[in-house]
Amino acid sequence: MQTNHSKMKRLSLEVLAWSCLGLSLSGPALALQVVDGVEGKTVFVNVSTRDLNRIAIEGGKVRRIKAADDSVLTGSADQETGQALVQPLVKDPFGIFVFSQTGKTYTLVLQPKDIPGESIVIREQRIEASPSSLPGEIERSSSYQQAIKSMLQALSGERTLSGAETRKTWDEIKLWKGSRFALEQTIQSNSMIGERYRLFNVSDKPMRVAEQEFYKKGVLAVAVRDLNLDPGRSTVVFVVKRNAGVR
Repeated sequence: MQTNHSKMKRLSLEVLAWSCLGLSLSGPALALQVVDGVEGKTVFVNVSTRDLNRIAIEGGKVRRIKAADDSVLTGSADQETGQALVQPLVKDPFGIFVFSQTGKTYTLVLQPKDIPGESIVIREQRIEASPSSLPGEIERSSSYQQAIKSMLQALSGERTLSGAETRKTWDEIKLWKGSRFALEQTIQSNSMIGERYRLFNVSDKPMRVAEQEFYKKGVLAVAVRDLNLDPGRSTVVFVVKRNAGVR
């Protein structure tokens, strides 16, 4: 009886050892971040600097990802899986556009950190009709979001807007101490005006940029390429606002 008990104890220990070994060989799982995808709004997410990071859309597919500066990111969307595997090449936060197969565009600010790989899942919002909603109202809402997305794409050089007036300029605007801020391009459509600015850090200290500082009455969307600027560096700021001439 004692011999059988010893055998069973040894067997249990062996099973436990193999189980632990299997867990150690399976590798770390990607940490999951689920975020709500809203066009025209910026979402902040953490990404790993040492491992690949996964970007996916819940129930959909990522068609393309685009950073304003291609030198800050490596990786792309896979057409077969509809997911993207990316890795930042810099340590400072920066923005990217995620283009969904549904035609929507989401703005993410990637915050590089020395952590294991992250899995970022964007949960798309779907407009559903309710008894109080008229079909025309839903159609207008969808078209408006599409117009914001198209304007952001045009400002980033992703596409051109048919019938829109594009103007290159260089109008410097007083902003903050230690900075230079200039309007370098405007795109005007019937309902919206897109503005592309260049922001310089001319101080001797790092500069932290907050997108909220560019929101004011009439502004629909803001996207900043780099939220942390070292002395002597510059970044691009995209602003989409209502066309004041449209009622």
